Amino acid sequence: MKRRLPPRRPSWLLLFWLPLCALLLPGLARALTHAELMMLQPQPNVKQHGVGIYVYNGMNAMDFLGPMQVFGAAGLKPFLIAKDTRQPVVASNGLSINVSRSIAEVSQLDILVVPGGTLETAAQTRDEDLLDWIRRIDRTTVYTTSVCTGAWILGAAGLLKGKQATSNWYRAAEILTKFRAIPRPGQRYVFDGKLVTGAGVTAGIDMALAIVKQLYAHDGHGGRDYTQAVMLELQYDPHPPVRGGSPAKTNRFVRSAMQEMYDMFLYNPDVPGYDWALRLAPLP
Repeated sequence: MKRRLPPRRPSWLLLFWLPLCALLLPGLARALTHAELMMLQPQPNVKQHGVGIYVYNGMNAMDFLGPMQVFGAAGLKPFLIAKDTRQPVVASNGLSINVSRSIAEVSQLDILVVPGGTLETAAQTRDEDLLDWIRRIDRTTVYTTSVCTGAWILGAAGLLKGKQATSNWYRAAEILTKFRAIPRPGQRYVFDGKLVTGAGVTAGIDMALAIVKQLYAHDGHGGRDYTQAVMLELQYDPHPPVRGGSPAKTNRFVRSAMQEMYDMFLYNPDVPGYDWALRLAPLP
């Protein structure tokens, strides 16, 4: 009669590999084909009322062009909205844009994008008709967003109260606090519920990509595949020639000179109209 051998214990190698495979397998799942990527629809469906980008004279062109290019590449068909469409909107760099839809014609959006600027953005924070429109739009959006100092406009509308937010680096914590936000000035973009704020200018690209990743999180890889497709469409892989682009990475003398320049336009007690940030009263 054969002697029954005791069951073999798993080797130490097997004990090592099984947990490792469990961690790696999700990442080894096949990528979606071109046809599968093209058939994906955003969830929630932000194509119902669309992605609207509010534009105005004096805004930073890249603040709206970056998100517009990203959302367009993602197939979301963003469109521009202005308060008055009778004249072209002229950005701070002289770019002239014809806009066909006014705020009076738009009562709902799935995503609202508000770009920033400097003095002209400060003026927008005092436009009660605009702020009322933003509040109404925000009631039903999937995402309400800003790029750069566009956060000042959302703040003036009262949408930053109690919310984590970022903005352009200039006196970010000071100004955001006056809008009763929880400042996160070191962040490239910040999600707080449906509120999404981006840091200065080019951060709008990263913010828009982060939203795309959320909307296409059902692509099998948490939105990675669809977002990478958009990034490759834009060949977005920045490698600046010098270190910089944020206060932490900028030479302190350069940083100081830049703040001094902005203070001349926004924190200047000696020139009327150039003291917006200095005179900004905290929201109640």
